[in-house]
Amino acid sequence: MGLTNKYRARMLGTAALAIMAAIVPPAAFAEPGAPGAAITFEIEPIALGDALRQFSAQSGTPILFSEGDVAGQKANPVRGAYAPADALARLLEGTALEAVAGPGNAMLVRPSAPVKAAPAGNRRPAPETRDAPGRITAPAAPVPEAPDTLRIDSITVTGTSLRGIAPESSPLQTFTREDLLESGVTSTEQFIRTLPQNFGGGSTEFTPVGVPGDESSSYNNTFATGPNLRGLGSGATLTLLNGRRLAPTSRIGDFVDLSMIPISALERIDVLSDGASSIYGGDAVAGVMNFVLRDDFEGAETALRYGSVTSGDMEEYRFSQTLGTAWTSGNLLATYEYSGRDNLTLADRPEIAASTTFDGQRERHDLLPEQSRHSAVVAANQAFGPALKVALTGVYSDRSASNTTVATTGQLSADDVDSEFVSASLGADYDLSTRWQLSFDTTYSRIRNAASDQTLTPTVRTPTIRRTQSNLWSADLLLSGDLFEIPGGTIAGAAGTHYREERLTSDIAIDGTVENDARRTVSAVYGELGIPLIGPQNAVPGIRRLDLNLSGRFDDYSDFGTTFNPKLGALWSPLEGLNLRSTYSESFAPPALGRVGDRRRTADVYPYAFVAGGVGLQPADPALLGTDYMYVTGTGADLDPETSRTYTFGFDYQLDRGDSTWTVKSTYYDIAFDGRLGTTPLPGSLPAVFAPFIIETDPSSLPDGTVIFFPSQADVDAVLESLTRPVSFLVGSEGLDNIGVINNAAVVRNLASTETSGMDIQIDYETPTAIGAFSAGLSANYIFDFTQQASVSTPVVDKLNTFVNPVDLKIRAYTGLSHGGLSSNVFVNYLDSYRTDSTAAAKSIDAWTTVDLALSYAFDASHGAWLDGTRLNLSVNNLFDTPPPDAPTTGGLRLVGFDPTNASPVMRFVAVEVRRVF
Repeated sequence: MGLTNKYRARMLGTAALAIMAAIVPPAAFAEPGAPGAAITFEIEPIALGDALRQFSAQSGTPILFSEGDVAGQKANPVRGAYAPADALARLLEGTALEAVAGPGNAMLVRPSAPVKAAPAGNRRPAPETRDAPGRITAPAAPVPEAPDTLRIDSITVTGTSLRGIAPESSPLQTFTREDLLESGVTSTEQFIRTLPQNFGGGSTEFTPVGVPGDESSSYNNTFATGPNLRGLGSGATLTLLNGRRLAPTSRIGDFVDLSMIPISALERIDVLSDGASSIYGGDAVAGVMNFVLRDDFEGAETALRYGSVTSGDMEEYRFSQTLGTAWTSGNLLATYEYSGRDNLTLADRPEIAASTTFDGQRERHDLLPEQSRHSAVVAANQAFGPALKVALTGVYSDRSASNTTVATTGQLSADDVDSEFVSASLGADYDLSTRWQLSFDTTYSRIRNAASDQTLTPTVRTPTIRRTQSNLWSADLLLSGDLFEIPGGTIAGAAGTHYREERLTSDIAIDGTVENDARRTVSAVYGELGIPLIGPQNAVPGIRRLDLNLSGRFDDYSDFGTTFNPKLGALWSPLEGLNLRSTYSESFAPPALGRVGDRRRTADVYPYAFVAGGVGLQPADPALLGTDYMYVTGTGADLDPETSRTYTFGFDYQLDRGDSTWTVKSTYYDIAFDGRLGTTPLPGSLPAVFAPFIIETDPSSLPDGTVIFFPSQADVDAVLESLTRPVSFLVGSEGLDNIGVINNAAVVRNLASTETSGMDIQIDYETPTAIGAFSAGLSANYIFDFTQQASVSTPVVDKLNTFVNPVDLKIRAYTGLSHGGLSSNVFVNYLDSYRTDSTAAAKSIDAWTTVDLALSYAFDASHGAWLDGTRLNLSVNNLFDTPPPDAPTTGGLRLVGFDPTNASPVMRFVAVEVRRVF
């Protein structure tokens, strides 16, 4: 729907070229006589880490490096026009560091390492080789690594346990600090929402009481935001901080709150969109997001950002201060960040429709809550001799939020939230030899939430304050290194063990009612092998390189027993610049602790006639109109872990033509997610309340036991025995003697299975020109199918292209131009059209296209000492003030006339930032 297949194909193939004309460079960019193959650099002899960041900003090349490797070192000055590779080489000259190609378009700076010879005692003369009949060349040298093998000795790489080798068979995206700064976003969660692979549904600040079809999101009572890769739910994406787990949030503890991670403290974000339970254990079903903190900086950096909508009263502030110092054997860094934002009301957005109930109350309904946050990060690294390195990291965040919302009944509610997050970790790496390293890591993480919910009209009620605390402590021991040489290269291996304790408690402050109290311990062993079957030494025509990656993990859960999850990855390079890759993985996700200890199973009883009138349907059996309707909610007993299997196939291609570079990456994925915890999916993506009306006309549409008509006393008693709270009798119903139907469709069980497949594509183009470095490209996600099925005997429900569900096509394209200290970027965001549901009567929801603009200028010494080290940023998101497409209102969940999972009500937002390095 929306675009035809023909136009979709054209958009995916040509969007990058189409937007190149979207920005006209100012005449001031021109510099007659500037070498077309070079870029003008202005980098002073400053701390090496800062110099590398300046190189990245001026060249547009992402740089990855170990903060420990550059600590205490000074860069060589680079002034004038150079090819980026030559400029980087001059920066590193005399430092014992080298630069190699990294993941994506990044360059990796690492310690220079000589080619490894075979171990002493096992050496033998290398065989003679013949390069032509009758000619004998010198004996071959010891087997080297493939020149394009990514070896990153001291950098933690997401998606692998192997020391310094990137998981090239898996789809991994790396977003550097410069990507974050130039994107125009204010916070970590805002940046994640820009990724086409991430679905905006699930638990977010846009949906304070949840979204239809995602029962877990209704427990997000703190306006927190979680990642949602592939639209499989916030709990199916594992979130890491520096490669370590964090305590989850919400009343059931099912996701990590991204809003507690200060964007000012981030060095990069890694997104692995592939199953990774073989490395990390549970929850890594759809993939992994790893937020890597800055841990090295010398000097002081101050940043102040102010932003505002151009229509309405919402303003946003961010202030950050970073201080760092380094010495010969280590370094210390500290960052403080304050972020504050006003609320955005429905009155600020007259373009968004709402029911007549909101008349006169639009200013009292918040589309976004008022929020403020204080965060602090401290990181220290110290080497004790040449073999031992120790790292300490601490993160603290305190966030408060408040909002008011109006329900379709006219009821006005107010929410006030305070969340406190703490994470502390200690890590140590010990070099056992030049080939092996032993690593130990321990982490403690905790989040405390206090959420007050109060009804203000029509009657003021005493606020209900729910307190939740989630704790996590873990310890890891990992042995990694090089096993031995084979003709294709060096086999790398890793083996480790993991132990973790988790606890979630939740209660109601006013009377001490306990909603949850659950504990869990997890122990695991895991291993991984990287096997280069074919490398430069034994390459044959059509096979320049052939690598295998094997990994597996055995986990023992105190409440769910054991599980083993394997992963197989393969990479084949048939010709220079082209890599073909594939993975197969199995993953699992245990029920969130809040599900295990859930004490919230309830039942509401209404007159059947009231429900029929509310949904606009009449029962097939008129006798039901004189009975009562029992609606059961909560979590079922005897839960099992969710399981999945994932296939990916893809390619990475880089073409260098003169000074220009084309990079094309594409990944096909196919995920089957079984035993999913959730409510019963209904045909047409209808709410659970419709279940009795659907099953009357099609008894095979729902699993047995979902709906029970004219239940026996034993059926009613079975429900009563499972409840943790008394039955609520509403709208005039008074007892249990006249129950005509029991609806269990809203009970969370291991019922649903979800299958989805699709394709990611990323195209990037870079070339130097006489007016600066030009770049353009796009990142797109096209979903072929997204279906759910309640059981093997029930129909498949198509969720794709329906309200508050994933849409088939999302694109984020860009074009950029940089010259000296000036850089400009234009982003075009496209969301395909879709429908309210999958029924014949569904209404269309229009496609949505927005444009973002980001400009920055970095001053240097030529502008005077008082401006040297200053950077100005201007960003305009939704440049043309395009409103979100019209969508249905959902009064029970307080959703007004737009889809908060696929669009934003913010509209045009302008921000200015000043950043100064001293």
